[in-house]
Amino acid sequence: MTPVLDRPGVVLGIAALVLNEGATDENARTVIAAAVDDGVLALDTARAYARVDDDGVGERLAAEGRERRPGLPIITKAGHYRAGASAWHSDGGVDRMRADAARSVELLGGPLDLLLLHRADRVDDLEESVATLAALREEGLARAVGLSNASTELIDRALAVAPIDAVQNRLGLGVDSFAEYRHCRDAGIDFFGYAPFGGPRAAPLATRVPHVAALATQRAASVHRLTLAAVLDVLPGYWPVIGSTRVESVRDAIGAMAEPVDDELRQALLGDLASRGVAV
Repeated sequence: MTPVLDRPGVVLGIAALVLNEGATDENARTVIAAAVDDGVLALDTARAYARVDDDGVGERLAAEGRERRPGLPIITKAGHYRAGASAWHSDGGVDRMRADAARSVELLGGPLDLLLLHRADRVDDLEESVATLAALREEGLARAVGLSNASTELIDRALAVAPIDAVQNRLGLGVDSFAEYRHCRDAGIDFFGYAPFGGPRAAPLATRVPHVAALATQRAASVHRLTLAAVLDVLPGYWPVIGSTRVESVRDAIGAMAEPVDDELRQALLGDLASRGVAV
């Protein structure tokens, strides 16, 4: 397996900065710049993070962000694309995967740090898609490859075809199953969890991690920052992908990378996870 990132930390996802109602390139550039300047470990984008009249906006914004810090890793995804104002299609076939990879290389200016099959749960022939990813890695178009939105069954099917380096799935604390994370950890596969706070429809984070929330009040820190700090400490091989759309929230989240984690905070998160049936 090829390690994607060299240390624990926070990744900024660009999806909301492109796809949310009212999203503007100006705000996206401001938020991305703040994240890069504050030390975000990587940027996460995709071919599908596009507009009807601009198929490359998500990757172009990521590339612009990397200009502020050359060498900053960028994660992108293929096989899922915008087909209309409110329509996306999935296609993991050889032609689509190769075309997507070539377009990503063009927009990002060179070989891809990590290329994921975006909707592993929706392709017609997962084995064909994974074989294509492996070929792209062998040819040097992508340094590392993997799956996104993949169950443990799909991960095992992929591994039967070729080694994969990473998986990116939704992993909302107190909302989603940790099964895929544990599966990847056991297999030595890097795991990137998007929507770590559960997404906009989830109950407030403080209600799902009440012990951490109590410490946040005592320490005059945000519950999101302390939760991320504890997550980075107790969940090895897991990189949270945040979807912040405001400078203040992205800076608070990235600040978690430097937040001290003592045993009290560590046990608070472990207790909150255990209360929801998650054993770490």
